[in-house]
Amino acid sequence: MTELLALGQALEAIAGCSNDRDVWDRYGWVYATDGDERDARFWLSDHDAEHDDPSVEAFAAQHALSTYLEAATFADVLEVQKRQRPLSTLDDYAQALAYYSEYDAFLQVAGIDEALGEATAEARQAARALGVGRGIFAAFDVVLVQCPASKVKDAARIVAAVLDVPVGRALALCRDLPVELGRDLERPRAAAIAADFQAAGITLEMRGYRAFPWMEAPALG
Repeated sequence: MTELLALGQALEAIAGCSNDRDVWDRYGWVYATDGDERDARFWLSDHDAEHDDPSVEAFAAQHALSTYLEAATFADVLEVQKRQRPLSTLDDYAQALAYYSEYDAFLQVAGIDEALGEATAEARQAARALGVGRGIFAAFDVVLVQCPASKVKDAARIVAAVLDVPVGRALALCRDLPVELGRDLERPRAAAIAADFQAAGITLEMRGYRAFPWMEAPALG
């Protein structure tokens, strides 16, 4: 990635990954200009880019960038903030990042369940009702809602593999729809399940949950 990003764009770049491992594989460090995070410009270096790489040093110098946080740590800060306040605003994330950058510690949100380190069940449910998932990556609920009679055996075979149940049990489930195939699944897992059913000529019902309130609902593609 060679373009400079506003804070919201940097968050969306992280959210565009599938999971923590994907963040690690894609990005090495987050660089930023000085000043308030809400006004700063960010750059996410490739995973293999070293600080002392001449091209990295030149790009950073050209755009007045300094190392800010490792990309994995940047993602962790977002994750902790999201877990504590599911409907955090861009300003909330800016404050969380600024706090970590200064104190090397996560900002604690008042009013959360301190034992669990996360928001109340009511807050999580409210976010989910608005299509905002629990984590900072896209998540999907996958359900088999209807199935042609001629496809029930095919569906049962796939359901058995997905749910790790005997085919007989899967067949009974497919005759008593709907069948929930997974909740809050990562994009690759949801896509793999959808592909298996699509190959059998069966359509699934899927609901995608976005990472941040200002984003569009995620798609598998």
